[in-house]
Amino acid sequence: MSVILPNKAKHYLRSIGNKSKNDKIDARGLAQMGLEQNLQLWQPLSKNIYALRMLTRQHQRLQELKNQSENQKHSLLHSQYTDKFVLKQLDKLIKIYEQQIQQIAQEINKVLDEDLVLKAKIAQLTQIKGLGLLSACTLVAETNGFTGFENIRQLVSFAGYDVIENQSGKRVGKTRISKKGNTGPPVR
Repeated sequence: MSVILPNKAKHYLRSIGNKSKNDKIDARGLAQMGLEQNLQLWQPLSKNIYALRMLTRQHQRLQELKNQSENQKHSLLHSQYTDKFVLKQLDKLIKIYEQQIQQIAQEINKVLDEDLVLKAKIAQLTQIKGLGLLSACTLVAETNGFTGFENIRQLVSFAGYDVIENQSGKRVGKTRISKKGNTGPPVR
């Protein structure tokens, strides 16, 4: 089985002259695409990369909730009237989020200790100046350990940082970043 991007299939079907769209036409066109092109076989995520993905995504959610609570507290402290009960509640929430974020960091380290190949990949990435453990783990987890990428352009496109140029002849349009990449958590 192969998994391809929907827009790649759409463009292929259009390139072979399919103007209509229904299940029968799509099935025939996809079968033809599979026969003509050397599509890469789909590989499921390993148990450890899946665990890493879930942990890094949970970390992102908790961090966002913590920031939201801190912003609410800041707003309440600088408002005309403050409510001590609400402030206490927010302080408790922030502490809970901080504890859970620390627990996730410990779980990430456990996952890495279980998989020496994954740990080596993460260690190699953290050698890059400014790329910390969490960022490296997120990058590896969201890209399935960089499998499925044949070159750097594919990785850049996956992240949504590929440049879209719009020009024809003497007309020069706006050049922009596509932002059509993975919608997973941002890498920090």
